[in-house]
Amino acid sequence: MHNRIFLLIVINVFSVIYLSNLEAFSKTHKNKTISERMLIVITAPPSDEIYYQDVYDKIIKYDITFAKNVRGKDNIIVLGDKKALSILEKELPKNILLEADMRDIWMRDFSTVNPYQPVQFRYSAATQGGKQSDADWVQEGFNKFAKRLGLKYSGTELILDGGNLVDNYKDKVIVTDRFLEDNKLSNEKAVQTLKKLLGATQVAVIPSDDSEGLAHADGMAMFIDTDTIVLNKYEEPFRNNVITEIKKAFPGIKIIEIETKFDDSVWDGRFSSACGIYTNAIVTEHYIYLPQFGNELDKKAIITIQDNTTKEVVPIDAGKVCFMGGSVRCLGWQVTGENASKLLDAARAK
Repeated sequence: MHNRIFLLIVINVFSVIYLSNLEAFSKTHKNKTISERMLIVITAPPSDEIYYQDVYDKIIKYDITFAKNVRGKDNIIVLGDKKALSILEKELPKNILLEADMRDIWMRDFSTVNPYQPVQFRYSAATQGGKQSDADWVQEGFNKFAKRLGLKYSGTELILDGGNLVDNYKDKVIVTDRFLEDNKLSNEKAVQTLKKLLGATQVAVIPSDDSEGLAHADGMAMFIDTDTIVLNKYEEPFRNNVITEIKKAFPGIKIIEIETKFDDSVWDGRFSSACGIYTNAIVTEHYIYLPQFGNELDKKAIITIQDNTTKEVVPIDAGKVCFMGGSVRCLGWQVTGENASKLLDAARAK
């Protein structure tokens, strides 16, 4: 009897120690400034922004879940105002949090493209419901933050949201024909311009599947490796039109078509839902953070992509945000090199 009581005491003691250590790890696990890790930056919505008032808690919960999934794989920083940080720090280490006045949550679109050779395009009016002045104001908030930290990147007055540029970080770039429309460029001129700006050698301009909406390429395709593209499975003749343009621009490219369950529900009539779209994933050197929606295609998407890459596929629950018109990739800004180091240092130093 005494031996049994002693054993129970020992088990309870070890359980308390284990749980305490687990909690300590959860609160203190740090970003590491190493080349194998890419930095992903996401942001909470402004606490005084009426537009996000009804979904504020959902976005915060997504930010927490996403950050926990990234930590230990790539580096992660979550931006927010004082109210947001007071909530986030209950679940996340303070050294991955950074106070910042971001004026919208879709970091992909108004920040920079290509984490290795960052370029900032002019944020388009379409992403702010058609008002260029609103788009410029949102981007101004990001630029003030970047200037405060001494971040460096080149810029252009050409209009393009980060969500409408999909690349392999090396030599290949995809945009939709919205880029031609916004900048009044011919296909040939657009290709040459993007090659020069981005240091790319191959550029594909594909027809958009959302011509009345944002027309972003990252809702259609993604590079999971240098020469492998995952593409939504479309109906003909649109399917053939898209594949023809991709193969013409990238001879020898491998295309993996993936089943997509498009969502017709409407949260804001100006933007199509991103629920069911798996191509809106964040791809880093070693990981693919793949959105999941709680439907019957989720597991199939993971298996299909994992079978075609050496990178680890990390499922991310996007159900709390996708109905607003964006998903995992839309919410994340990817950074490397000196800019990443400055951001990591700022988060650690506060």
